[in-house]
Amino acid sequence: MDASEEDYFAFFSLTGDRFDAPGMPADTAREVGNFREAVLKVARDLWLESNPDRRRLPNGFNEAFDLRLIAVTSGSARPRMVLHRPSGKISDQDWDEWSGIYSRARDVLTESLQEIARTRQTPINFSADSMRAIRRVGSSLQDSEAIILGDPKQDSRRATVDLAVREILEEIEELVPTPQRVQLEGIIVEYDGSTMSFRLRTASGVSTCRLDQTRHDLAVAAKEFLAADGVTAPDVQVEGETSDPTQKSIQLFNVTGITAVRSWEEKTLLLQLQKIRELTDTWLGPDSQAPSDEVASKVEHLIPRLATLGVDVAIVPNSEGAIVLEWRRGDVEMSAAVESDDQLFLCADNTVTDELQEKQVEFNEAALVRFLESGSMN
Repeated sequence: MDASEEDYFAFFSLTGDRFDAPGMPADTAREVGNFREAVLKVARDLWLESNPDRRRLPNGFNEAFDLRLIAVTSGSARPRMVLHRPSGKISDQDWDEWSGIYSRARDVLTESLQEIARTRQTPINFSADSMRAIRRVGSSLQDSEAIILGDPKQDSRRATVDLAVREILEEIEELVPTPQRVQLEGIIVEYDGSTMSFRLRTASGVSTCRLDQTRHDLAVAAKEFLAADGVTAPDVQVEGETSDPTQKSIQLFNVTGITAVRSWEEKTLLLQLQKIRELTDTWLGPDSQAPSDEVASKVEHLIPRLATLGVDVAIVPNSEGAIVLEWRRGDVEMSAAVESDDQLFLCADNTVTDELQEKQVEFNEAALVRFLESGSMN
């Protein structure tokens, strides 16, 4: 691919003794990626700032910033980069807007680095995420080395990232709130593949969670646990970093784990039990009793096991203060009543042969589990 100076996205030059030979040292090639990531983070900030009514980037915004390294010229190592328009469903209008924002982000980054060198302060209110990305520019260089970057055509619109600037950036980053690692629990109600992010509904609000772009395993997990209807999904625990854990709707980034902690079946059973816990005496007439907390706690302890039986289990109260588990295996209607006097009543009724088995015993969780799993009363 041939390109003129006007076609290059940015001027980028590595200076120092190591860069006098042809090409560039392989261990410094990451600086091109660091530069791309910093420009993209700033572009994201700029787009969100110019669209205050939007909470998310448009689909394809990240992917459209397809910066291509096409050559490294001799002298000081000068990677030549062009902005390639990806194939796909990006309209001319979107591409014109986004490519303009990418170029503006390059210029904002350059101007900010120039200002940082002059004032030792960050002149623009970058997000913490962007500040961390900017801090990584030049991080692989030796003390005597530097990067010159900026506009591909105008020398005056370029900044030098040398040791002094890198030290200032490090000082500035120390003023950025240190991310705290937290765990949130809720259900995933929306997934956005273009930004590798999802929304998690928790007890206190809805949080946006962003994945590392390389964690495709977590992207698969997020889609697997997604509540397509906003309701039917397991509860998950998400671990990541946030700059402010006190917010009701915490923003998580660098998500490192998504774990199911409660299946949909388990949640359904817990909801049935919760409704029973809300009953009071006389709920079914003057002499009816509500199940005690002790009885409810025994049943709650069994719910994770009930959720894995592979049969539809109903949890219902009776008027004598017991909680009854009811399910069906083939022709047999089965029930187990956890009673208030530390008793357990088991029943299996074959609806075809009319064979009826019943057993009253002192409550024993192991015996109840055995009956649940195999139908054995022994």
